[in-house]
Amino acid sequence: MSYNTRRYFEKRIRKKAGTAIHDYRMIEQGDKVLVAVSGGRDSIVLLKVLADLRRSAPVSFDIIPVHIATGFERDFPRIAHWIEKTLDLKTLVVESGISEILKESSDPDKSPCALCSRLRRGNLYSLAQELGVSSIALGHHMDDVIETFLLRTLFTGQIGAMAPARVSNDGNNRVIRPLAYCTGELVNDYFRFLDLAPVVNACIIRPDGKRELIRKYISMMEKDIPSVKYSLFAALGNVDMKSMCNRENTYAHPH
Repeated sequence: MSYNTRRYFEKRIRKKAGTAIHDYRMIEQGDKVLVAVSGGRDSIVLLKVLADLRRSAPVSFDIIPVHIATGFERDFPRIAHWIEKTLDLKTLVVESGISEILKESSDPDKSPCALCSRLRRGNLYSLAQELGVSSIALGHHMDDVIETFLLRTLFTGQIGAMAPARVSNDGNNRVIRPLAYCTGELVNDYFRFLDLAPVVNACIIRPDGKRELIRKYISMMEKDIPSVKYSLFAALGNVDMKSMCNRENTYAHPH
């Protein structure tokens, strides 16, 4: 990848992340941000972008990279070494024992992914309270947001997605997604510039079939509507509540 191409992706992803941070007031002066780093592409890009923005941002904030070790990752020390060498940040590794918990507790007839996610999130929330951080930054991007929206709409009959910034259900933690304005394609393009292989994950669970189906549908729609991802994302912040099929929206007949 040429220098000019690298600079193009750097500038583009930093601008989009910076705009999302500004629009949703994700990070402010003096904040301490816990960055969840699984070792996958998205979380590595998130950490790199935040580290770069911190050097040029108009506000001062701290970054704490945290890796919740589930027992499925085989080579995270390599990622941690890259983070320390390249970004001058020390990664806090938390041994969660999640792989063993799943062996003992998960229903063999159901996917353990939901339980795994809850356990990882619980570890992050507890650690965030111990460290006194302002926010927990996750590496979800635009594709994740709109895929979740379509999954909930089509399979559960509920409209919802992943908010770029929100307070967690326990009311004690704030979750932010600085890559919310970035497509998965942009994140992957930028990751290739980093010249780093993602962590090897030994989880034997097959990918979420429903999510893969949604990705296929979105790809099909893009052929006829190239901007469909941006339109879907924009729609999530531009809801005409009066036109929704909500019983609370029922109005009395005019006299």
